[in-house]
Amino acid sequence: MIRKTVVAATLAAAFAVSTPASAAVITFTGNSPGDGADGNVRAFSADGITVQATAWSYTGSTLETAYLGSFSSGLGVTNPTEGDGSGNAHAVDNYLRNDFILLVFNQAVNLSSAKLTPYSQNGQALDNDASVSFATASGLFASTVPATTAIATSNAVFTALNGNLWNVSGNLGTGFQTNLASGSNAGNVWLIGAARSNSDNVLDGFKLSAITVTSAVPEPGTWAMMLVGFGAIGASMRRRRTAVLRVA
Repeated sequence: MIRKTVVAATLAAAFAVSTPASAAVITFTGNSPGDGADGNVRAFSADGITVQATAWSYTGSTLETAYLGSFSSGLGVTNPTEGDGSGNAHAVDNYLRNDFILLVFNQAVNLSSAKLTPYSQNGQALDNDASVSFATASGLFASTVPATTAIATSNAVFTALNGNLWNVSGNLGTGFQTNLASGSNAGNVWLIGAARSNSDNVLDGFKLSAITVTSAVPEPGTWAMMLVGFGAIGASMRRRRTAVLRVA
């Protein structure tokens, strides 16, 4: 009877491992100027998940660091061609260049949705379609925020991000919450940028206000339950074997 109880407890722990942890919402707000030193890093955290964010712009052949601003509506990008970021130039946009934000986490995560607050670009209508991608890489996250989180067009991280890239239609309804269509994909590096493929021919611009993120790593308590459970099963089996030998 004891052995059955222990087995049941262990199976319950195993089921807990396969069940996703509760989602956390990381909000990106601040009060920074529209422009500053390119390659700056901003750190945010919620429920034990920490992310380091940097800004980039990409033209299809050139990848450059940009300035990451943190505003009341969220994170924005001012790339080297956008001057002081005045007007709506400090949004994440695809006017002339494709701006994106690189999110490096302290663990593997899944991003299910994001609040993309739209900003008009070049006088066009509001649109906040986005490109999303993920990758897994070691050595990018630092316990103390580094001067820059470096990637390059030629390295494996950017190659993986480009290979995994997909576009999602933005949401202009109340809340601007966009489903990122990420399924069960998980990685410690995520990209969120203005749509790389602009099929509706309306320029996209937004500030990244918040993300909904779920850890892909089982909680320590779940691992502890499993270890205790398997240890108890082993002990039970040893006792049973000893008892059989004594009877024999």
